Amino acid sequence: MPRLVATALAVVAIGEAPLRGQTVTQPALKAAFLYNFAKFAEWPTEAAPTGPLILCVIDDSAVDDALSQLVRGSVVNGRPVAVQSAGHDHLRVCHLAYFGGTDADGAIAMLDEIKGAPVLTVSDGEQFARRGGVIGLFVEDGKMRFAVNAAAAQRGGVRLSSRLLTLAKLVKDLRHVEP
Repeated sequence: MPRLVATALAVVAIGEAPLRGQTVTQPALKAAFLYNFAKFAEWPTEAAPTGPLILCVIDDSAVDDALSQLVRGSVVNGRPVAVQSAGHDHLRVCHLAYFGGTDADGAIAMLDEIKGAPVLTVSDGEQFARRGGVIGLFVEDGKMRFAVNAAAAQRGGVRLSSRLLTLAKLVKDLRHVEP
């Protein structure tokens, strides 16, 4: 339990990290967010119950490098953590997929390729979460923050910790209107 509390405090500290005058690079800060998101998520047991927890980075080599350094030798919930640079056609092997770059429409289009798969999707911009992604990173008042679309996580079968949700800006899904 103390380890969980310490991890929660780390997420809070990261969530409040200022971007101006920081000693941490933006890719390293994003990598820390991604790693903590993985710590506070649960995937269905049929989504590779054994083997490594695969964190994929698409189109952002700086975040890929920072995340690879950060997770080296790490274990989350008894599983080793591995980072992969994933191509668009291999996204279903990812437990967490971070879509880098500036092409928001391209990231949204890739969501259709993994529709229904247990993949925790993350990208830059609050609108990513509003448009069907699970988590969108954004800057507010000079601080990196994140928005969560709980409905998108639920559609993929990914459970997010209530501790993570209390730190997030919760957004509604504009892509999928519930009947």
